[in-house]
Amino acid sequence: MRGRPALVLFTIFALGLLLGLGVNALFFSDPILENKDTTQQAPASREDMFANADVSAEDIELVQGKEGSLNWKLLAKSAKYNQELGIIAVDFPQLTAYFGDDRQEVYVQADRGEVDQANDNLSLYDGVSGRFGDMALDAQHLDYVGAIGKVYLKGGVIVRRPDMTVEAKALEIDLVTRQMVAAGGVEALLAPEGLGRSPLNENKE
Repeated sequence: MRGRPALVLFTIFALGLLLGLGVNALFFSDPILENKDTTQQAPASREDMFANADVSAEDIELVQGKEGSLNWKLLAKSAKYNQELGIIAVDFPQLTAYFGDDRQEVYVQADRGEVDQANDNLSLYDGVSGRFGDMALDAQHLDYVGAIGKVYLKGGVIVRRPDMTVEAKALEIDLVTRQMVAAGGVEALLAPEGLGRSPLNENKE
């Protein structure tokens, strides 16, 4: 299997309503998610980029919406704005996003991030964790690309459900179709006995 990363494709139907999760194992010769446009690490010159920020603020809230509907809101302890780049650097961001006709909620937090609000893009990194329906997500880096409605996770990605745990190097989430694709050293652990149990209650036993 070396050199042929495993890819797990699973589609979520009516999150929170159906407990079944279809998993199909496929094999490809190249990682499907190693995309320079969506998997870049945080710039090494982040401190330089925002050393002379045009605007600095504490305890900020950013809101993004369209046609009277809230797409996401982001809270952060501090922020610096680089007007030339049009990018806001945030510390300890907490993102709450809504999508779909049923307004499914996604919550993500991290240590740092950058927001390009004009293009509806944002990146969160270092200690990324969150929840997505009945799933919990962990990774080192998250990119949200609003123009195509996709989220890309990379670096020690772990997805946990009451009935399944999936580990991978990278994960792509289509917020429109609610399809998730994992790639790179994928390992899946099925736990049928966990069906019907809440992830929030598992640690209380």
